[in-house]
This record gives sequence, C-alpha cells and structure tokens, in this order.
Amino acid sequence: MFGIGLGHQRLIQADLNLLLQIFTLIVIFVSLFLKRSGRVKSHGATMGIAVVFHVLSLIVVMGPSFFQSFEFYSGRIEILGVQTAWMHAIPGGIAIFLGVLLVALWAVKPSNTAPCYKRKRIMDAALILWLISLVFGIATYVLFYA
Repeated sequence: MFGIGLGHQRLIQADLNLLLQIFTLIVIFVSLFLKRSGRVKSHGATMGIAVVFHVLSLIVVMGPSFFQSFEFYSGRIEILGVQTAWMHAIPGGIAIFLGVLLVALWAVKPSNTAPCYKRKRIMDAALILWLISLVFGIATYVLFYA
C-alpha cells in the first residue's frame, strides 16, 4: 500500500505527506466538532494547528516537489496525473492562503470571537477548497506513487 521501505526518498516523503494530510483532516474534524459544541476558542486553536501542519507540509514536501518538477507539470498537461496535480495545487494554494489569513486574523484577538462569525463564508470556502485539494492530492498520489 505505501512505498515506505522501498528506498525512494521522494516516495517516502509522499507517503509521510499523505499521512500528515490525513492527520490534518482528523484535526479539522475535531475542530468542527468543537465548534458545533460551542467551544469556539478551541475550534480556532485546533484550526490553527491544522493550518500549521498544512504550511509545514507545503514548505517541506509539496512546494519543493512541485517546483523541482515544474517543467514536467507545465509541459505534460495531457497526462492524467499532471491534471490531478494541478487540480490539487490550485485550490490547495488558495485554501492555504485563506487558512493562514483566517488564523492570523483570529490570533490577533483570540478572545474576541465576534469577527469570526462574520468570516464564516470565507472559512467555509477555505474548507471546501482544502477538501477538493485533498481529494485531488490523494488522486495524484495514487496515479504517481501507488
């Protein structure tokens, strides 16, 4: 199932990144449960943790992999895996931007949750974009590494 142990550094990174993304999804589900339970501050903190994991994943694995292979991704668009990679990268980039922005705005005054309610649509959009990115990221993983 996973390529760990095959000796291919890039494959091991892809495996670990996939596991990190699944863990991040679990953190997001916990965060949504906290929000529904009325624990809005805890929701903000756990979403902050999810955004940090996602940023680390982007900096350590996804970004370098994408930019090292950019010529391939920009020149071989007819390949299904390349198409899924773009469908992963574009909404994922927007989602990470929105996530960092939302967490930064929350972190300025975490005790004041009123502005958070005004940003609910942006939060929903970030979540939907991240989920779309996750689905296409898993598809990219399957097409290139499974």
